[in-house]
Amino acid sequence: MQELWVEKYRPQTVEDYVFVDQTQREQVLTWITNKSIPHLLLSGPAGTGKTTLAKILIRALGIDEYDVLYVNGSKEARKIDWLRDKLETFCQTMPFGNLKVVLVDEADYMNRDSVQPALRNLMEDYSETVRFILTCNYPNKIIPPLHSRCQGFHIARVDHTEFTARVARILLDEGVDFDLEILDTYVKSTYPDMRKCINLLQPNCHSGQLTALGVAD
Repeated sequence: MQELWVEKYRPQTVEDYVFVDQTQREQVLTWITNKSIPHLLLSGPAGTGKTTLAKILIRALGIDEYDVLYVNGSKEARKIDWLRDKLETFCQTMPFGNLKVVLVDEADYMNRDSVQPALRNLMEDYSETVRFILTCNYPNKIIPPLHSRCQGFHIARVDHTEFTARVARILLDEGVDFDLEILDTYVKSTYPDMRKCINLLQPNCHSGQLTALGVAD
């Protein structure tokens, strides 16, 4: 089975990750040096690398795989029963290492009336051993008490030129021949969502050639 490019080319280290704001890069390096992070709220447009940065942090901090809980906020984390039955149980047990981490993707989909308020309490009750990393596209959908308990970290979109250069590099690495004008149509239809662009490019590369949008089967 062909490997998904979006995973193959996902940055694995701080050095590979493209920071728009170098101050944020320095902050991340400080957390890694100190071997600790605060509760984090990573916000920004879809496909700009929020989850990627969270996973880089978890890896760089050396968090044991059994100490990490990955959650989709648009699915199971919308229900208060999930928080009571699974999340709280995870938080209650001692970590194998120094910390446990709960990574909630699409946290802006969590129920504002039940799940989000309850999550606030868990952040306080287990702050000595558990850190929460929330990612969201719309930070205004996160209740103020969660904002106050997290360090906000807005992931800005890379500029159009850098975006194009990154996807062009993937095509070159895969040995795909392409016309810049055709590539630009992919960029224009997906920018700033890098994930969407890469996922659109892969099935449209046939026999080592990038096919024009709307032409491939």
